[in-house]
This record gives sequence, structure tokens and C-alpha cells, in this order.
Amino acid sequence: MNLRKYPSHTLALLLFYGSTCNNQYMSQEEEGYYTQNHFKLSKIESFEKTISMPASPDEISDFRKDLEDRTEKWCTTDAEEKPDALWNTFFKEEIEEKIIKKLQQDHKMNTTLLESYYDCLGKLFKAPTKENEKALSNAMKKLQANTTLMQAFKTCIAEKYDNPETIKLTKTILAYQECLYFIRNKPEKNYMLHNKLKKLKCYLLKWKKDGHKTGQELWESIKQDKKTNKLLNEVKSYTYQKNKKAIAKSLELLDQLANDPYSLSYKDLLETLPDGIKKLNDILYQLELKNTDDIKLLSTYLKIIDNFYTNIHNLY
Repeated sequence: MNLRKYPSHTLALLLFYGSTCNNQYMSQEEEGYYTQNHFKLSKIESFEKTISMPASPDEISDFRKDLEDRTEKWCTTDAEEKPDALWNTFFKEEIEEKIIKKLQQDHKMNTTLLESYYDCLGKLFKAPTKENEKALSNAMKKLQANTTLMQAFKTCIAEKYDNPETIKLTKTILAYQECLYFIRNKPEKNYMLHNKLKKLKCYLLKWKKDGHKTGQELWESIKQDKKTNKLLNEVKSYTYQKNKKAIAKSLELLDQLANDPYSLSYKDLLETLPDGIKKLNDILYQLELKNTDDIKLLSTYLKIIDNFYTNIHNLY
């Protein structure tokens, strides 16, 4: 740019607004850095794997063998629901209600082949025989031959289960997935979300039963302390309202979780909640006020939550 052709007052304005724009950009960059969510979800991969079907006769054969070998290990006491019972509930509430009916009503599809496939799958869950394996393989081949129905089926799964915000942590879904991963005996599925969720609820209830303040109460108490509040306002990440809201929301969700482990969405559990907890942990670390009782207690409380999230995002 040739600066000589601009009058001095115009040049001053150009420099001023240029500097202002640059400062605004730097400010936005800084805010983005301090408020970013490291737990952002795009979609829940596990749902596609849970609801979709084996793609070949070999996969069906492997699944039948897993059912035959591991069903007894699953049903070690009278307390566990049998795999076929869990499947039937899951099918009725998730697949029949949310997939098959949608295909019929919104896509105007004839779903006979899909229903036949799932009927055969239910029979395999109940009795993992070679005869039922063969029937399922035949049903799969007929279904796969109908490319229009298969494409509509995949579209329905994506519409319903690609958005973590709309998928609730229902007992039906979690119980079925827990059993399915056990039957498949997948090494990467050794820890179960359902088990961890139930344990987390127990920890949170025990925490309250022991007479401790909740996370929300401890955080409010810490903020109200004059000495702590002054130091808090010197922590860069705490100066952003977005972070304050994220922390408040995560602590609120934990209290909600203690009351009902099936009240959150997957976005709540796997994105919103851990984001706020991480931000709070980072702030407590920077404060270095380990000598106050409330901060010690809140740090202990947050360790319980950290244990829950260990490796959890490797599953989803």
C-alpha cells in the first residue's frame, strides 16, 4: 500500500482501525484457545455398529459361536436378563419404533425383508443353532439384494443416531449394548459404559450420604471466599463467561446424574460434562490453594469423575 497518497488524518484512521481489527482478531483467537471443548462429538459410532447388521455369512457364523460360547458366562446368576430378552426389548423400543415405523411412514417402504431379518436374528439370540444361523444368512442375502431398502435403512439410522444431542442414555440401549459387547468379547470393549454409569451414580450417592457438599455447593463456597475469588479472577481461563457457564452446567449435570443415570443425552455425558470438569480442574490446578478444605474436597470429588472418563472416549 502506498501511504504517501493518503492525508495524515486518513492515514491515522487507517492505522487505528487496522490495529483495532488486529486486536479483535487476536482477542478472538485467544478466547477460542481458552474456551475450546476438547470433547466435541460428531456422531456416536457405536450406534451404527449396534443397530446395523453383520455384512457377511462369516460374521453371522462368528456371532453365533460367540452367543453359544458366552451366553452361559453372561448368565452367571438369576439377576442377569438373558441376551434374547435384552434384544427383544431393544428391538421393540429402538428398531421397531424408531427405524421400521419411520421407513414405513416417512419413506413409504415395504419393510417385510428387514422385519424378516430381525425376526431371524431374534431366533438366533434365543437359540444359537446352525439352523438359525443359516436362516439368518438367507434373510440377510435377500435384504442386501434390495439396495433401495438398504439405503433407506442406513439413512434412517443416520437421521436418528448421528446426533449425540438427541440420543438419550436409556436403560434399554445401555443394557443391550453391555450384553452385546460381552457376547462379542471385544478387547476394546472390556469396560462397559453401563457399568461405569451405575458405579458413578453409586459414588455420587455415597458422597452425599457421607455428608459432603455436592460439587455445585463446594464450587459456590470456593467462589464466595474473598481471598480465593481474588485469585480466581487472575486466572485467564476463568475470565471467560463461556467457561464459567461450562463449569456450572457440568456440576449441574452431575447432580442430575446422581438422581437418575438415564436422564442425560450422550452429548451431555460425553461432551458437555467432561468439558466443564476439565476446565474446573485446570482452574483449581492454577490456583494452587490446596490448603483450603473446600478445594481439597472438590479436588477429591472431581477425581471420582475423572476415573469415570478414563478411556471413555476410546469407546465412542
